[in-house]
Amino acid sequence: MDPSSIVRKEILSLQKPFHGGTAWKLGEIEDFSSNLNPLGPLPCLGELIAEYVHEVDHYPDDHSMDFREALSDHYKVPIDCVIAGAGSSELIRLFPEVFISPGDEVLIPLPGFSEYTFGCRLMGASIKNFHLTGNNDFRVNYDEILSKLDEGLKAVYLCNPNNPTGRLESKKNILELAEELEKRNALLFLDECLLELVEGSQNHTCAVEVESHSNMFIINSLTKSFGFPGLRVGYGIGSLGVIAQIEKARLSWNMGGIEQRVAASCVRDHYSHVTKASKIIDGEKRRMSEALKTMGMSTASVPDSFFFFTSLRDFGFSSAEFKDQMLKQGIMVRDCSSFGNDCENYTRFSVRTREKNDIFLSAFKRVLES
Repeated sequence: MDPSSIVRKEILSLQKPFHGGTAWKLGEIEDFSSNLNPLGPLPCLGELIAEYVHEVDHYPDDHSMDFREALSDHYKVPIDCVIAGAGSSELIRLFPEVFISPGDEVLIPLPGFSEYTFGCRLMGASIKNFHLTGNNDFRVNYDEILSKLDEGLKAVYLCNPNNPTGRLESKKNILELAEELEKRNALLFLDECLLELVEGSQNHTCAVEVESHSNMFIINSLTKSFGFPGLRVGYGIGSLGVIAQIEKARLSWNMGGIEQRVAASCVRDHYSHVTKASKIIDGEKRRMSEALKTMGMSTASVPDSFFFFTSLRDFGFSSAEFKDQMLKQGIMVRDCSSFGNDCENYTRFSVRTREKNDIFLSAFKRVLES
């Protein structure tokens, strides 16, 4: 039997999204391609894992109460507005599984994180895009979004700061969009996974607004902010109605007992690890911007977020060529061509500690000299 003859039609044309974060496979390579806490995981992470290793002798709490209570206290929202996920990627998939039917229209930014489109196509959605362009400094054009709000639109996706462009949108604009969508009985999916390492992130998050916006669903993750992508710890915050529906479809025991306990401890007792990193990044991104401009990268303005997304036009490199040249110097950057043709001459690289950033700048200088 040929399984392709009976598979759902949505599966036949799907291709798995491409992701970075593979520098660990290459040995002695400095990874600037992943957007993670530059301080790395908590120094006590191993001790925390060992402390909770006894959790493996029984099924985990299916409702992740300890972790969700910690998040509820942190964001000052009811616990029933919080859902736990095995990384934010589980929740990106779960949202369309719950709300999207074949033929529903969704509006997704381009360039943007490919998992949004993948999850929606899996459920048979009709994908429409709004474009983030260099002409608008890759910021959201809300007039364009409003012009595309058709009768059949089910949801709009936003990422703040956006991946890969790193642009930060104002909370005011996002909430105004949420209110307009609410009038049209449409949902707002907001990805804030890249927000917490931005200095002053508490002034930008919309998490505290979910009780007054019935159509909002916000995802976040400890992966980047605490620097442990090998532990799959994500969460969603939304209105009571949205979370209630998503909870019905959540995979049972989706978070392991160790992950739940470690995550709760991180949020309650170790959040200074994130705020310390955000302060370091805030100074270092300004220093890096000045250094890169001095070396001729005129497009390397100070980013809103904790990573650079910048054109290579000053040097005539494609994104893939620049990645190859930096790899020869022991540095991995993100080849942005996977985000679409508009990004084939752009590169993305993270801001790390001063010592690591100096290594990056020295490698960049050698690439230019060669």
